[in-house]
Amino acid sequence: MSNDSYKEFSQIYDLLMNDIDYNKWTDFIKEKLGKQNKILEAACGTGNITSILSENYKITAFDLSEDMLMKAYEKLDRNTGVKLLNQNMTDFKIDDKFDACICCCDGVNYLNEEEVLLFFQRVQKHLKDGGIFLFDISTDYKYETMFNDTYVYDDGEVFYVWENMIEEESKEVNVEINFFIKEKNEKYNRITEFQTQYIHMANEITSKLKSCGFNDIEIYDDYNNTEYFGNSLRAVFLCKLN
Repeated sequence: MSNDSYKEFSQIYDLLMNDIDYNKWTDFIKEKLGKQNKILEAACGTGNITSILSENYKITAFDLSEDMLMKAYEKLDRNTGVKLLNQNMTDFKIDDKFDACICCCDGVNYLNEEEVLLFFQRVQKHLKDGGIFLFDISTDYKYETMFNDTYVYDDGEVFYVWENMIEEESKEVNVEINFFIKEKNEKYNRITEFQTQYIHMANEITSKLKSCGFNDIEIYDDYNNTEYFGNSLRAVFLCKLN
């Protein structure tokens, strides 16, 4: 996704993600990170997870979109314990080492196979020995069962139509979302969002992690303390750098 498209997407991102239980997710993250102190957050978006975790950790968070970061800054209310940076997942460079790195909300699904490996390599370079890497992906099962239809959402204030097209050979998912947001004058403002996501298999992700030195790998079903299985909609990876 280009930086320009993120500008409009940042306006409706939180509306699109309003079904996520961020408190549940962050409770899981805090349990797995334990007493780690310095946390790096990749693809932080508008800072929903950042703002909650900032109560317990010293966080450096980055995102490709300056507009997303502006909204995150507003949520953080100038929290001096958080550093926000405008960087890319595949070539970010920060002059620091971290106890842990997290990447939530399908950030990895926006990377193709080559980019996933580049991201993992960058994470490895920014973690201390024994550092923890926690991230999630939407699974192949989710894409196959939930991304083959057109979805319509309407709550009176926001109306959107979500359409998907899956390219089987490239494992590429092309998404078009048309938002109609009700304005004060009762008229609707239309925002059209195009995204490309990629389907990644859990075993392929595991292989890439091991090639980057992450050998202690656990995979959970969503942000629950149960193991990932074939029908999981979201896989959460927890690994350590050995």
